[in-house]
Amino acid sequence: MKIAKCIIIFLTFLLASCAASLPYRSLSGPDIRGALSAFPMQEDHPDATAVFLLNYGSMEMFDDGTQVYKHTVRCKILNERGYYLARKSISYREGYSRVKILYANTIRPDGTTVPLREEDIIDSAAYSQYEEYTDIKEKKFTMAAIEPGCIVEYAYEVKHTKPFLLHDYYTRFALREFFPVKEKVMEIILPNGRQLHMANFKTDIKPTVEEYGGKTKYTFRSENSPEIIPEPNMPRPTDKDVFPQVHCWTLSCWNVISKWYAGLVKEQMQSDEALDDFTRKLTAGKTTDEDKIRAIFDFVAREVRYVAVEIGPHTMTPHPARDVLKKKYGDCKDKTTLLLTMLKTVGIEGRPALVPKDSDALDEAAPSMGYFNHVIAVVPKKDGTFYWLDSTNKVAVIDSVPFLVPTRVLQINEDGSYQFVKTPDLEDSRDYTDLMQRVHVKESGDAVVEYIYSSYGKCAEAERNKFRNLSPRAREQHFEAKGIELQQLEILNLDELESPFVVKVRGLMRNEIHKVDDNEMILSGAAMIRDYDELTAVKSRRYPIRFTGSGLVRFKKFFYFPKGYRIRKLPANYKIEDPYNINEIKCGFEGNAFVMEGKIKDLKYALKPGEFEFFKERALERKKYKTSVRNIIFERK
Repeated sequence: MKIAKCIIIFLTFLLASCAASLPYRSLSGPDIRGALSAFPMQEDHPDATAVFLLNYGSMEMFDDGTQVYKHTVRCKILNERGYYLARKSISYREGYSRVKILYANTIRPDGTTVPLREEDIIDSAAYSQYEEYTDIKEKKFTMAAIEPGCIVEYAYEVKHTKPFLLHDYYTRFALREFFPVKEKVMEIILPNGRQLHMANFKTDIKPTVEEYGGKTKYTFRSENSPEIIPEPNMPRPTDKDVFPQVHCWTLSCWNVISKWYAGLVKEQMQSDEALDDFTRKLTAGKTTDEDKIRAIFDFVAREVRYVAVEIGPHTMTPHPARDVLKKKYGDCKDKTTLLLTMLKTVGIEGRPALVPKDSDALDEAAPSMGYFNHVIAVVPKKDGTFYWLDSTNKVAVIDSVPFLVPTRVLQINEDGSYQFVKTPDLEDSRDYTDLMQRVHVKESGDAVVEYIYSSYGKCAEAERNKFRNLSPRAREQHFEAKGIELQQLEILNLDELESPFVVKVRGLMRNEIHKVDDNEMILSGAAMIRDYDELTAVKSRRYPIRFTGSGLVRFKKFFYFPKGYRIRKLPANYKIEDPYNINEIKCGFEGNAFVMEGKIKDLKYALKPGEFEFFKERALERKKYKTSVRNIIFERK
């Protein structure tokens, strides 16, 4: 009897201990003060704002495709920089998902617990300025009694009752974050018959697998992970070539997505007599496919207003093309569907292409709709290339590249098949900027400056769009902010998208040239040189440096000094070509003008830590030349 009683007591204690250690159990309780002393301190992690004691996430998928997410966070805030972690927003879609907050507490350093009050939970629209066009909501709360050394903990669940694409799930289990993490757990629970696909990057971690009740649970666990110390221009934590992570997904192939999305678009490419008549009138007199494409694209891009529409099924499903024309507004999928429908009316084949949020994070081996947040139209040409038509871009032309950097997109054919296609890169002969500057220096050091800023192709879009959205007075203020007392401002081809965008400026700049005395003037800062000062002061790098590409910039600057002035020493010409930047400068004279001309272009490149010392040497060469031409002296002879 005593033995049985002891066994019962032992089992009761064991169950209680297990329950207390479950991720959804709050840390608060009578024994918390003893536990607090064992948690990390600021001196253990001098650069950290907080330590995550527990980061637990769970997703359970059911036979009908519905999913339940559970999340528990427990972090110790080390200093005021970590106070933002006491704020939490949980997104959900009204009518499609439900949120339940299980508990939320602040545990003070003395062990007292301050629970979140029900009245402090706010339910609001995620994007209030677009509330009539979206059903995305947020439950938000801010924890009370925050101070250094306190612990913030909360747990919640989100039930997704109406999935858009059945059985589609994708996630990453990241082993490194911007905080030290004592314990991280991810559980994925699938019904029998559903397989979890996995791919490891920079880690060999494997999940434990447990089968029970017609389900399979995969549990990934990581402990005592040090934080990522941020560095300038470092890769994103999603970079699978740098940071350890496991990708998990549930769909078996991309055909599931392509056939599903092709069906959505085909069903909504609904025309009517009004749409057909409008399309034919719009393209009347156009004899080539290119002219017809241009007329249709210009209308959809410029006359159909872009509005984010994420309501109910139309989060994924476009509105019928005929309705988009009637309303003359829609989001990317609506505008693309209208564009494809109008093209089809005049006998031109077009296809939708899904665009990822982050092209570098897209894994073609791991199919999921979760990568994508944009859609464009693609029209094949006879030579095997494409027209890339982003109808949300009001200043694009049909023969321009759609994005500043090459991007892999998922092109979906009418029969539901697909191809991954990379969009073209910028071309120096087509996508570039020319800067022509003439500076007429007065005896006082003031100067009358003349700028002609001409941009071409893709490089024209950002500047054209900026000035289209400025009032006439705001355009003047843009240059006045640079210290130019305007005498003339002329903007050319603001709406003629096929022509280069040109801005001509003339005005007075006070003390533009430093007058030392009656016989000496100094020209400063005329050279356009990338020297990477912001990256070279550190002794070493832990992570690669990510360089992003840009369009080519060509410049030519003329400086006219008062009569009698001569340059003391003509600067040497300069040319440097690195995998991440090309920079060239030539100095000389044309007539009585000192001329500095050249070009500069950034290139996409990932510089490995092992290349850092050589990079610094090259950067110092750049800095040396920049210093040598920083101040150019002109003397009266």
